[in-house]
Amino acid sequence: MDRPIAKVVVLAFCVTSALRAVTYLGDAQHVWPILAALALCTAGAFAIVAVPGDPMPAPTATALTLLGPVTCLLVLPQIPTRDWIMSDIWHLRAVAVILCFLSLRGRMVHACVGAALSMAAFTAWTTVTDQGWNSGLRLSTIIFAPVLISVLVAVTVRPMAFVVFTLQDRESERAADEAMTLAVTAERERHLAALDASARPLLEAAAGGRVFTADDREHCAVLEERLRDTLRAPVFADDEDLARATAAARRRGTRVILLDDGGLTDTALVVRVRVALVDELDATAGGTLTARALPAGRAVAATIVIEEGTRVRRVEFDRVGGVRVEVRNGDEPDRDYQAVRSITGA
Repeated sequence: MDRPIAKVVVLAFCVTSALRAVTYLGDAQHVWPILAALALCTAGAFAIVAVPGDPMPAPTATALTLLGPVTCLLVLPQIPTRDWIMSDIWHLRAVAVILCFLSLRGRMVHACVGAALSMAAFTAWTTVTDQGWNSGLRLSTIIFAPVLISVLVAVTVRPMAFVVFTLQDRESERAADEAMTLAVTAERERHLAALDASARPLLEAAAGGRVFTADDREHCAVLEERLRDTLRAPVFADDEDLARATAAARRRGTRVILLDDGGLTDTALVVRVRVALVDELDATAGGTLTARALPAGRAVAATIVIEEGTRVRRVEFDRVGGVRVEVRNGDEPDRDYQAVRSITGA
């Protein structure tokens, strides 16, 4: 009942109830009680599909239980006691439908009590107006019969529906687990393929007794750092341009430390940080560069810190796109620093 089609059905039900009520306004002594009863029936119908919880919360179910006698008190005194027709008591049909669906929402006892109270109110009216209590009891069965059927349907269908929805939830969970497993497996295979392509030639050469040159040893050191980056900073290591700039900076003697604490998730911001980091790496020739994606929940999303002797520059990227650069030479601010192009443009 929480699907959009249920709300469409309720809207159609309320429109038809309104048409029936308006059609027979001519038989009413006062109009406002009829409109008040229509408003209560409309609210009750929308409560069936709008109020969450299964079974329906007790306060709402209790209010719907009283809907029948309350609408009887509003409508019945307005219609003639003689020569009235069944369409004049349109509210009883509307209440019957609401009680039926109240039963399907898991409140079978409330539905039965509501039907009984409605029958009692209608029978009391026919008795007071000298139409006979037996006539009122007989005519009010239009309330009790469908509610009784709805109780039987609810007792039969609700357990089965619970099993069906439980199986659907389990199937959804299983599909999600399978998708996650496939994603993890694909990511692992991708990393294994990259490791095989980069490390296997060196391992085979070492196993074959090859004598490594200084260039070979430098290549091994750079590869080791790259493999470490893939574990410590996947948000940075996954970009090939950044990986090449990092390797080139390390060959120039710069110590590069990349850290990822998982808080850099905005795609546009990730691109900006990577571009700025590439420019900073290209501009370094020594010292230490530390780039860090900070944990989620902080105002600053990422930082780049470059230390060259006593000179330190710090670049901060906040989560709304702002960039802050601070440069110090020892204890003094360095006002001659020119930021790299990507940061200036940011």
